[in-house]
Amino acid sequence: MLDDYRVLDLTDQNGIFCGYILAYLGADVVMLEPPGGRSERVQHELLWQSYARGKASLEIDISAERESFAGLVRQSDFLIESCTQTERQRLGLGYEELAAINPRLIVVSITPFGTGGPRSDWPATDLTVWAASGALILGGDADRAPVRTSVPQSFLHAGGDAAGAALIALQERHRSGRGQHVDISGQASSAQAVLSAYLGPGNHSETVIRREAGGLASVFPVKMT
Repeated sequence: MLDDYRVLDLTDQNGIFCGYILAYLGADVVMLEPPGGRSERVQHELLWQSYARGKASLEIDISAERESFAGLVRQSDFLIESCTQTERQRLGLGYEELAAINPRLIVVSITPFGTGGPRSDWPATDLTVWAASGALILGGDADRAPVRTSVPQSFLHAGGDAAGAALIALQERHRSGRGQHVDISGQASSAQAVLSAYLGPGNHSETVIRREAGGLASVFPVKMT
């Protein structure tokens, strides 16, 4: 499906799933790693082994090797990143800067709260993003504080949304000939993912129905008459 397309992957653990999906669809995904390799190789080894497979890897100091980096941008169709706003400015990864090099480039940003607004540079973990989305309230016993799902969820939802949005942007590029910036918020993706868990119970009760992790959604007690 994407055999003729190249993706530059500058994501960390928060965005790695997006590149994995694009690689699975056939794209040539090249991870750009800082000298010495990404820390996720050690700090998140299982995640790395799961979602870095199928990708090529290239060590490059983006700040020092600007011409080499610009050459890669010119030859690519997508660039996906999960930097903070501060890192994005320092590395010159703003959409306007990248589009000036390659107007057809599709830039995908995967962040906790989006690249604009007052929370754009807030640090966050899977737990805080899951809580900010409202999804945390759905897990655990009714008489206790909410319980986080054991497997990280927020940025897997965001990565899946990012890959789908990148394909939509590619379809638009076929029409217009130009790339665009795709801005994915982990908070928004997580909220969208559990929306049915609110809407379903809301038709039957004013109380949010919690369930154990792995339980079935929108299952209600009934009385046979």
